[in-house]
Amino acid sequence: MVDQYGAVPDEVFAIEPNYNVAPSLHMPVILEKEGERKLDRYRWGLVPFWADDVNTGYSMINARAESLAQKRSFSKPFKSQRCIVPVNGFYEWKRAGSSKIPHYITSKSSPLMHFAGLYEQWESPEGETVNSYTIITTEANKPVSELHDRMPAMLLPEEFTDWLDPENRDTGALQDLLRPWPDDDIEYYRVSTDVNNVRNNGEQLLEPYRDLFS
Repeated sequence: MVDQYGAVPDEVFAIEPNYNVAPSLHMPVILEKEGERKLDRYRWGLVPFWADDVNTGYSMINARAESLAQKRSFSKPFKSQRCIVPVNGFYEWKRAGSSKIPHYITSKSSPLMHFAGLYEQWESPEGETVNSYTIITTEANKPVSELHDRMPAMLLPEEFTDWLDPENRDTGALQDLLRPWPDDDIEYYRVSTDVNNVRNNGEQLLEPYRDLFS
């Protein structure tokens, strides 16, 4: 990630593989502070600076691209607190009757996908500081629309500088970056329902589903 983003770790910490990321977990993000790109770990689920409780973040793991400038929780970070969330892929569930079938979605061309995100800093009444982030979503492209009507907004490497620069407050131009990913660079396949339980983790979750009767 340091090579990919030209980022400097903000402190010494371990990053281990996580195959089933849940809200409230701390995961790597890329952001820019004082003219330098930083690699840090933030809590998934944005906690607005005005929130009464850190658990507010559970309802803000995603932010709709179309309404960033209008939403109280996201308008401030959209102007100057933007980040990139690096992932290898993500899960989406397709409804089948009363069931929801998980699928793993990834890029055909790159081992990393670059999700557009926003970050915030919150302080508890006791003085605890919580750094958190949300992932921006946009309309699904054609492949993903077969599973869901939304998908993460993803950035091209040549868009990193404009997105991360806190001095760039051209929200109109930034909004234009938040579009569906090209159809031909997305692939997905069904995986086991083991991923539905956040206590399950490990590389086996990415294995294609195999029907015992086929």
